Amino acid sequence: MAGYASPRISKELPMGKEFMRAAADVFPLALSVFTYGLAFGALANNTNHFTMLETVMMSLFVFSGAGQFTILSLLQQEATLWTIAISTFLINARYLIYGLSLGRSLEQCHRGHLLWLCHGITDESYSVGTMESERSKLGMGYLAGAGFVVLLSWTLSSAAGHQLGEFIADPSRFGLDFAFTAAFIGLLVVLLKTKSQYVAAIIALLASAAAYHWLGTSGAVFAGAASAFLVGVYSK
Repeated sequence: MAGYASPRISKELPMGKEFMRAAADVFPLALSVFTYGLAFGALANNTNHFTMLETVMMSLFVFSGAGQFTILSLLQQEATLWTIAISTFLINARYLIYGLSLGRSLEQCHRGHLLWLCHGITDESYSVGTMESERSKLGMGYLAGAGFVVLLSWTLSSAAGHQLGEFIADPSRFGLDFAFTAAFIGLLVVLLKTKSQYVAAIIALLASAAAYHWLGTSGAVFAGAASAFLVGVYSK
C-alpha cells in the first residue's frame, strides 16, 4: 500500500496495462469479496431457496453486496416490491457519491462508456480508483479492470456459496459475515493521512451509528457516506 503515496505521473499507460494494474491492486480486496459472496450464496440457497441461476443473475445484474443481503432479508419478511426497491435504492445511493468523486479524476470518455463503467463502481473499485487518482490520471482501463475483478469474484463466490449452502448453514460461524467489514477497516487505516481525513472518518462513524439506531442499515450506510463527502467538500 505504501506505493500509493508516490507522486502523480503524467504519462498515460495503454488501456490493457491499466486494466492489469487495476486487477493486481484490487485483488486483495476481491479476496474479501469472495468470502462475503460465499455467505450471500449460502443464504440465498438456505434461507430464500433461490435457484443457482437466480443467485448468479442477481449477482451479475444487481451487483451490490449490502443491497443483495437487504433484498434477501426483505423477501424473507414478505415485504412489498416498493419497499424492496426503495430500500435497495437507499443503500446503494452511496454509489452516486462515488461516481461524482471519481468523475473529477476520470479521463474524458464517451458517455456510452460511462453506462457500463458505472456498473463496476463498488466500494472496492472506488477505493483503489481513489488511490490511483492520487498518482496519475484515472483511466477507463483502470476503472474497468477494478470493476471486472470484483464482479468476477462476487459472482463466482455467490455460485460457490449456493453449492456449499448445506455446509455453510450459518455464515457467521465461519466469520464470513465480518470479512467485508474487516477488509475496509484495514483499507481505511491506510488511507487516513491528514487531519481532515481523520475528521471525516470520525464524523462518518458517528453519523452511521446514529442513523443505524433510527433508520437501520440502509440509513446508516447513506448517512456515513454523505457526511464524509460533505466534510471532504467543505474542508477543501
